[in-house]
Amino acid sequence: MKLFIKSKAFKLLVFVLVIALAGSVVAIATVESVSPVSTVIGTIFSPIQTLAGKIGNKLGSFKLSFAGSKSLEADIERLNEQIEQLELQLVDYDEIKHRLQSYEDILGLKDENPDFELTYAGIIGTDPQSAFTSLIIDKGESDGVKVNDPVVTGNYLVGKVKKVNKSYSLVETILNPDVNVSAMESKSRETSYVTSNVQQSFKGNCIFSGLENTTAVSPGGIIITSGIGGIFPKGLIIGVVSRVLESEYDITNYAVVTPSVDFSSLEDVFVITSFSGQGVAVVE
Repeated sequence: MKLFIKSKAFKLLVFVLVIALAGSVVAIATVESVSPVSTVIGTIFSPIQTLAGKIGNKLGSFKLSFAGSKSLEADIERLNEQIEQLELQLVDYDEIKHRLQSYEDILGLKDENPDFELTYAGIIGTDPQSAFTSLIIDKGESDGVKVNDPVVTGNYLVGKVKKVNKSYSLVETILNPDVNVSAMESKSRETSYVTSNVQQSFKGNCIFSGLENTTAVSPGGIIITSGIGGIFPKGLIIGVVSRVLESEYDITNYAVVTPSVDFSSLEDVFVITSFSGQGVAVVE
């Protein structure tokens, strides 16, 4: 067998077979109008072409998916705009609801006091030097607001107008030590005046001062305006007594009063521009 492989006859046979195979490749290439080299290269790179085709299909799907995501983004943006509009409408609704509640409260006061002339005012600021003891409202001289006009929220006393500009005013609240309100305890009918000091004002309290040491005023008592002096009408609620203490400076007692107004959440008020007895026997 080895002798046959080494023989000239075997070598001649191999040569013939190679020539025949080459002829077949040329014939196939000629029929398909491609060169033998192209055929060989195509055969070698066929798997790569298949892979490239698959990648192309994936890219096509990605383009479609990307186009879909753009549409989704547009839908989300439209929904966000609708949500923003609804939120603004809700804010307007809450504002109107709050305003209506304020008017309902003040209508009750108006029913009880038909002589009151009232002007609605929004709070637009506070005095940075005195926290809640001074407020700035958006009504002034052009709205009929005057110095010493009482300021209320519902039936509760807020304070009085201190300074008036054409379009805004400064209000001193009952927490301000400069404010003195003629007042009484609703049950005992004891009269005196409500003011404050730096210590109690910092705590958010007022003081019902000048009480006798035999006073009947006790914790839980309601302090209201007495109407004396012509600055504040009678019957406005100032606050509730929390403690009754002896004065450190004389033989009188005083009551610590928690205001009925929450000044930290106050947003709007009403100015009483006129009432029966206003300006009569004004005492400062």
